[in-house]
Parts: sequence; structure tokens; C-alpha cells
Amino acid sequence: MTILYKVEGKEFSKDSVFPHKVVLCSVSARNIVAFSSLQSALVPSAADAGDPGSNVSLGASNSHVYVCDIVTPWEYYKVCSSKSLISVLQWSPNGEQLLMGYVGGRVEIWQPRNQSINLWLLQFHATVPSEDIIQAQFFHNGKGVVFNPQKKEHTYYAEKFERLEYRPTLAGFGSVASDGCLLLTSSGLLAAFSTPQLQRASAGLGPVESPYPEIQELTPTLHSIGVSRSFIEHCSMTPSPSGAVNVAFSCGWQQQLVQCFKVSLSLEGELGLEQHLAIKSESQASIFLGPLDGRKITHIKWTRVANEDVIFIAYACPDGTGSQLEQWTLTRRRQNVHALLQGTNSKPNEFVQSESWEQVAKAHLNASLADICVTRLAVSSADSCQVYAILQDNSVQVLEANSLKHINHTQFEKVSDASGGVRFVSGDLTPTSQMLLLFDSHAQLHAMQAPLIKQTGAGLLLLEYCIVTGCDASDVLLLNLGNLEALVEKLTDNFTRQPSYVRHYYYSNFLALKSNLCRVQQQEFDNLIILHAISTTFKSLLRPSDLGSQDKGPADNLAIKLAESIPDVDTVMLNLDAKDFTVEPVMLQSLQQLIQWVTDLALNMLHRLPEEVMKCKLSGKRPSYDISRDIVAIGSLRELLVMIRIWGLLNTQCLPVYTKLMDNIDVLVILFRLLTRLAQNPAEPDELLLDECSLLSKQLLIPQPAKFSPTTLLSAQGFAAVKSGQLQFTSLVEPSCLQDMETEDVVFARSVKDGVSNLQLGARPSTIRRCARCGFVFVNNASKVAKTSALKAWFSKWLHCHCGGFWKQMH
Repeated sequence: MTILYKVEGKEFSKDSVFPHKVVLCSVSARNIVAFSSLQSALVPSAADAGDPGSNVSLGASNSHVYVCDIVTPWEYYKVCSSKSLISVLQWSPNGEQLLMGYVGGRVEIWQPRNQSINLWLLQFHATVPSEDIIQAQFFHNGKGVVFNPQKKEHTYYAEKFERLEYRPTLAGFGSVASDGCLLLTSSGLLAAFSTPQLQRASAGLGPVESPYPEIQELTPTLHSIGVSRSFIEHCSMTPSPSGAVNVAFSCGWQQQLVQCFKVSLSLEGELGLEQHLAIKSESQASIFLGPLDGRKITHIKWTRVANEDVIFIAYACPDGTGSQLEQWTLTRRRQNVHALLQGTNSKPNEFVQSESWEQVAKAHLNASLADICVTRLAVSSADSCQVYAILQDNSVQVLEANSLKHINHTQFEKVSDASGGVRFVSGDLTPTSQMLLLFDSHAQLHAMQAPLIKQTGAGLLLLEYCIVTGCDASDVLLLNLGNLEALVEKLTDNFTRQPSYVRHYYYSNFLALKSNLCRVQQQEFDNLIILHAISTTFKSLLRPSDLGSQDKGPADNLAIKLAESIPDVDTVMLNLDAKDFTVEPVMLQSLQQLIQWVTDLALNMLHRLPEEVMKCKLSGKRPSYDISRDIVAIGSLRELLVMIRIWGLLNTQCLPVYTKLMDNIDVLVILFRLLTRLAQNPAEPDELLLDECSLLSKQLLIPQPAKFSPTTLLSAQGFAAVKSGQLQFTSLVEPSCLQDMETEDVVFARSVKDGVSNLQLGARPSTIRRCARCGFVFVNNASKVAKTSALKAWFSKWLHCHCGGFWKQMH
């Protein structure tokens, strides 16, 4: 396996002479890495304070939590600091919330403020007094997808990806999944709380100072996990299909026993009145290890492999001879009931079901185990699941999950026991298990390739998996861009074969993924995604004048009329019922900047058409994507132009504004006529159409498209350097080798433009938000712009950037 990059971060320990020993990490579904570091100072002991050569003892310590994006790993952002030692770091399933558990019993849930990755807000906190939080698990929402690599040749997404049959951890009214967390303390105390549904200020529409309600303190429900409580050294938690949470742990006084419990949550109380959370803990079959012969348990990992419950137990071997890893599988058997024990009404051949744990595999590791990671995907077969043993000699050993058979071994920087150097302490896999991210004792990040599937076409299948699940695909893109054009073509071809309702449901995810794939034609896909968002927003404003007399909505009737290829926009408008397109004039005026963007896009697309056609003829190659050849984009533009034409009769101030070089020309009429002719044959435009497009610049001034500042990030070009050796980065230092140096002189080159609201913000705006990945700009406080419900609905679509990245607050 390939070592991808390393991020050196000496600034973490520049104020401390004691190296980091406690470093936790967690990777979210959006490929955001959260990691913690403990900075402690060594101070002379009280007994030898006057002796400069005396021994030193550990003094005050501070826990710090940071986040970074895997495509910009050198850029990290601080979430918070605490004087307590952090013991748990966990992302919510959707990657929007970050849970932190501390020694002392405090639990905090943080969330990005205005979805800005560099600004974080404490949302909830709870306290379990005099306890140490050692494990936490967000409630499962009951949704999931099974990844089956053997079905990559199937056409439809419903055949490739099967839905998981899970029940929510906590179901409310109507069996709707509730949000919350389940905690386990070191003394065996369970604590659970549900988080209330917050009405978030969509896209930061609320005031910047308080975009969310006040910090809420939650009171957890407490319950002992067993009949008696004892000190827990190692534990693991995972949700089960039944809706319960499986818990396995080992106690310090009983090393030969791993106890297993099933924890269920429910709401008690009458419906409509105040309900309280109840915890039920049931003892399950435990694991009896037998004589340990000097070995000591260091790690426990409960997971599900191919719909089976599996527990991995790691031991530290005596005398420093390495470590040992065991795999235990839960087996269920039917035990026949003896005839003497059967009741009078019992059925013949009656049986009871029993459960027991069986050891199925064992492996020896050459060094002490620092952490263990198991494939995060819910795969259909055990052959597709892998175990990553992170060793303290700075190496990673990859094992098969069904037999613990050695697959691969990767050695990073070697370290000897006598040197006391920097060692690996923790690690985590990306959502698609394509990259393994590791942290050493100095909180430095290391990344390695961890391909789950080595079959042909696996990259395409993983990308489609990201479309269906909504997971971020950055880790897949970074490692599967060798044949970009073929990958884009195959992904598009498969998507067009899906049923219409499937394409409509996943269209936004598809566009965002395709935009990241075609980073070279980034501006084209920016335009396509915004065009789709404007189209859905404008159509949502349409209401039929008579609900009982029409089988189809106004948008459907408009599509039927446009299918007749009528070149005159006024003729199309006369064949429609204008009452179905009636919108309040005030609302239309608030959408003027979006209407202006639509016509600017159509004008620029037609203006560049002759040049693009000539380039294709001279080079003999076509770009991987051209919006002027996209029949769906052309159809959306024609629909929007008709709606704009009708709305212009209701309020002329909503119409686009242009500087005309010729009198008596109607821009909307010209654009609609040219787009109608282009829609008839977008692949091969006729010469007469190209001539008319060439005359546009002589009829009016063509507005220049906005160019956004490119963001330096890892790409296929950057990873080409991995072949000659791993990439080396330094924290907070932007690598010059990855910077995009190509620039163009455009109108308003010194002005910043909001790509969402299509507004010029000036050369020095006070505060804006820029996408941490693609550089897209969004106004910081949209409440000053959103004056109508239509515009507020438009801004609510931009909680995240169109490419899937978080916003970054710029001052």
C-alpha cells in the first residue's frame, strides 16, 4: 500500500516540553478529520524544587481539539480547548456534530457556526458527576446501505445497493428516529440523552452573533449496565439491527472475562405529555478467554461483518514480544427441548435458540498495538472487510476480517524502543475506507492508501455509493483519477439509465460529485449546479390557479409546450395559462439577481459557442463536459426564460438589465430563439446558428462570468508525485507545488462576487464565507439580503457549498 502524505506540526508542542501521549482522532462522513492533542508541561517535583537536576513531574495540561479537511490537510482549525483530559471524540452519522467526552463526566456537542469549518459553536452539554466518559455512541437513525462489490455490473442503483434493515436506537412518535447519545463511564454507568430538534438558521439567515439558540444543558438518564458496577478498562459499542446498542467491556479485576450487554432505549409516559427516556440493559453471552499466560487485554472492538456480530480482542504479550489479535464470532444455535420438558400444548420438535461466542481466528503482531480499525462500509461479504492493525513501531498491518490472514504490511518511519521517538497512537478510516489516517504522539497526521476493493470498476462503484448515501467522495477521487474521462463518461451513462424518479432524487448529489471529478472544467459545473438550484426554486413558486381542473402542474404544462420547439417565446407564453405563473411582484423583485444570472449564463454560453465548436474541429477532441452540449441544461434555460418573460409583465423591475449597442432588440426573445435552435441539435450546431451567436457581441455588451479564487488542495496532479515518494506538508503552510497559478483578467477583477446571490460585494467586503475546497463565495449574513420567503428558501439550499465542502469564515 502507498504512503500518501505526512503533515508535520511542530507548533503543537512548541509551548510544551512534554510530548503528546493522548491523541484521539475521528473522520466524519464529510471527510473532515477531528483530532485532539494534550499539551502538558513538565515542572520540578515539590520534593526537589531546589535541585535543577531533579526529576520532573507532570504539571497542568490542556486538551485541544482541531479539525482539518483531507484535501487540505495542512490547514487545520481549532474547535475548542479544555483543562480536562479528553477521552472520547466522536462524529455524528451525518458529520454535522462533534461529540467530546472528558475525564470528570462532562460531555459536549459542537457544531460549525453557519456551517463554517473555522468557527465552532457549543450546542449541547451534559454532566455525569464524578465519572469518566470512556465510550460514546450517537443514536442510529435506522438508515443504511449494504455495499456489495459483486453487483458492480448491475445497472440500477436499487440492485447494486441494498437497504439495511435497522431499527432506530430511539423511536419517537410515528416511529421517527430521535437524535441523541449513549455514554458509558469507567465505573459501568450508562448515561443517555436525546437532543431536541433545533430550528437552525438556514445558511446563516439569523444574526451572525447568535445563529443558533442558546447553549442547552441536558440532563442525562442514568442506569447501571450490570447488577453491580466495577472499573472498566476497555470497551466497545456498536448499534444492532434490532435497535439496541451492543456493549462489550473488560474489567480490571477479571481479565479472563469479556462481558457483553444489549442496551435498549425507549420513551416512557403518555403521548402528548412529558415523556422521559428509559434505559434497559440485558446481559448477553459473554466471552471466557481462559488462561492468559501473562497477556493483558489492550483493545476491544465490536463490529458487524457480513451481518454477523464480531469482536476483535487484542493482547499485549509479556516481555515486549509483540501483541496478539483474536477474532470471536457470535453463533446462534437451535437447541431441541426434551420431550419431558415440553408442555402439553407444545408443538413437536420444539427448540430454543442459544447464543455463544466462538474464536474463529488468531494472529500474532510483531509490535505493540496502538489502535485497530475495521472497514467502515457495511459490506455484504466477509471477504470485502479488512482489519488495520496500527502498531507502535510506526507500521500498519492489514488482515482479512474472516480469517485474520496477513494481506499487507506498510512501514512508515522506523522507531526503536531505546530512542523513545514519535510513535503512532491512533487512527481512523475515511467513510469509504479508501484512506487510513494516522496520528503519532506529536499529533502529526500521516495518510496511506487503504483500497478496500481491488476489482476493475471498483472506483466507479464507490462513487455511485457516495451518490446514493450522500457521503463525501473526496477520498475516492484522490485515489481513482487515473482515467478521468472514462470514469466521468461511465458515471454519467449509468446515471442516465436510472428511472426518472431516481435521477430526480439523486441529481444534486450527482452534480456535486461530477463537479469534483471534472475539476478542470470547474466553472462549467458550478454553472450547472446553480442552474439546477434556481430551476427548482423558481418552479416551487408556481401554483395552479384551479386545483381541481388540472391533472398536471404549471411546470409540467410548460415542459409539454416547449417540446413542440416553438422558436418564439411570446407564442409559447400565449399558449399557457398566465394565472398559473402568477407570483407576487415584491417576491419577483427580490429574485432579480437570480434572473439576471440565468440570462447572463445563456448569453455567455451562446457567445462562446462558435469558439468552442472551432476548438473541437481543430483539435479533434471534445471536452469531458460542455454546458452548451447538455440538452438538460438547455431545456432548463428555455423553461426559465419563459417564466421570466411572464414575470416581466407582472413586475418590470425583475427583468435583467443589459447595455444594448443596437436599438429595438429584445434580449429574451433572441436568447430563447437561439436556444431553441441549439436544442434541436446541440452536438452539431448549424452554421446559421453560429453566425447569429457571433453577432451577439455587436448587439449588446456581454457580461463577463465571475471567476472565483482557486483553492489549493490535493488533486490528481498532486498525487502523481506520490509515485516518487510521499508528499511532505507543514501545518499552516500552503504548499506552493499544488497552487493553481493560472489567472485571467476579467471585469471587476478586484471585486469579490457572491456566487450564491449574484451580487458584487466590492473590493474589500467586511466578512464573507469562502468554500474551503473550491473557493466559492457566499455572503456572511444572508438575512440582510433575504427580504422575501422565496429568497430565504433559496439561501436555505446553501448550508454547504455545491461541491460538498464546508464554508470558511473570512475576515
